[in-house]
Amino acid sequence: MARTLMRVQHATQMTKALKRAADLSDGWTGLARALTAGGDPVSKQGVFAWQFRGIPAERAVQVEQVTRGVVPRHELRPDLFSGYVRQGSA
Repeated sequence: MARTLMRVQHATQMTKALKRAADLSDGWTGLARALTAGGDPVSKQGVFAWQFRGIPAERAVQVEQVTRGVVPRHELRPDLFSGYVRQGSA
């Protein structure tokens, strides 16, 4: 039961963080464009779908970079980066 609750909390946190990143990037299209400029292409639909299936770890790092740390990787993937502290923020 506790694990299920933790998964739900992580999913809610990840979804909110991803939506915040989209808002900072002028929407889902803007976020997809910014991520594509930094490497592998990703569609608006692909970025939007991350809300439901989770964001890949490498994309969480890219989103943190694109948003200049406003949306940190540990909010996007708390299961992987829960102990991560961004350099210069401690």
